[in-house]
Amino acid sequence: MSGALIKNTCMLLLLFGGVVHTSFGQEAVLSLEQIQAEVQKSYPLARGKELFQRHNDLSLENIRANYLPQLYANGKLSYQSDVTSSPLSGANSFGAPKDQYSLNLDIEQLIYNGGRTKSQLKLNEISTEIDIQNVEVKMFALRERVNDAYFSILLLRQSKSILKEKKKTVLASLHQVSSAVKSGMMAVANQKVLESEVLLINQQMEELDAAEKSAFESLAELMNRASEFDIQNNSSEVDNVKQLIKYDDLNERPEYKLYSDQRLLLDEKIELEKKNRMPIITAFGQFGYGQPGYNQLSDEFDSYYMLGARLSWNIFDWKASRRNQRKFNIQKEIIDTQESSFKKNQLVDLKKELNNISKFEILISKDDAIVELKEEVVRSSKSQLENGIITSSDYLEELNKEVQAKLNREYHQIQLSQSIAECKRILGKTEIR
Repeated sequence: MSGALIKNTCMLLLLFGGVVHTSFGQEAVLSLEQIQAEVQKSYPLARGKELFQRHNDLSLENIRANYLPQLYANGKLSYQSDVTSSPLSGANSFGAPKDQYSLNLDIEQLIYNGGRTKSQLKLNEISTEIDIQNVEVKMFALRERVNDAYFSILLLRQSKSILKEKKKTVLASLHQVSSAVKSGMMAVANQKVLESEVLLINQQMEELDAAEKSAFESLAELMNRASEFDIQNNSSEVDNVKQLIKYDDLNERPEYKLYSDQRLLLDEKIELEKKNRMPIITAFGQFGYGQPGYNQLSDEFDSYYMLGARLSWNIFDWKASRRNQRKFNIQKEIIDTQESSFKKNQLVDLKKELNNISKFEILISKDDAIVELKEEVVRSSKSQLENGIITSSDYLEELNKEVQAKLNREYHQIQLSQSIAECKRILGKTEIR
């Protein structure tokens, strides 16, 4: 192999190794929508949907077995003190033996039951849908927890960013004040005030770091993720949210399907009550061997069989079925009231967030002007501090006002994004673009 070829091969290997290292070493950066999707997929409760479906499949197989013939084996051995016998005596007498033996195979086949089995199949399927939808509702409730943790991290990061900026400003002032103190132009107290402020900022940064770590751990637990990740701030446009809000179409939340399934279940229960009033017709057969057989006056072992059909019909149930149907209709009305109440609360929450959006838009429009004025005041105060006109405490008071104004601006921006995300959650939307 030539030297040039070896060199080119090594360069390719190094380049490939660098790419692989970068791709494996780089942590994932996730948007809010990606985090929500991962939580919905990875949270342990999500597996409940699969388990309910498997449970339903087994239950349906058991119910379908009603269509198949039922086989029963039974036997009997007995001795009784008296039996039916002939009044004659001697060789012409006859009668059943006092010790009796029988071994039977009974077969029963359903012919007609008024559609009960079909209703039971449908009831089981709807019940499973309700169980699965209950899981969906609980999973959807996790979206609020994700939103809280996600926007808490953004708020904490903005707070840290502004505190870092403040610390840099205080350290610069501390450097100048320290020089003035050494030259005897300023009192030592001015230096001590700034030094204590630096320590306070460091303490606040540590508190924010701990809070951010806790919020990240909460998200990691919800996502069932062990690897490290980061988040990105991608907020939707306010106009996009407002255009999607239609007060007459709020039914995308999983709770509405749950209410619908519950009503379907009650409808099917009413149908089953009606079908329970229908007769049941079955065919049956018995095959056996014993002493005696069907001839009770014989003391010989014999084989025997019987074939036939059976009708069962509860003609009068004292109106119990009608009362049950009325009960189920009342339960449907209760579900209607629950759905109406849910929609009312949904509208209240939605209007609250829309008002918050309008409020934060107004506040944000004023924030820049407030920050600009505070920065001018701080610049003037810094000049006065350097010239010994004011103390470090006076300067820090104005600096803290500037920092608070900047924090307010960032808070309002993030709170606006959170209100938009909450509107999406309340509407049942997974994405608004």
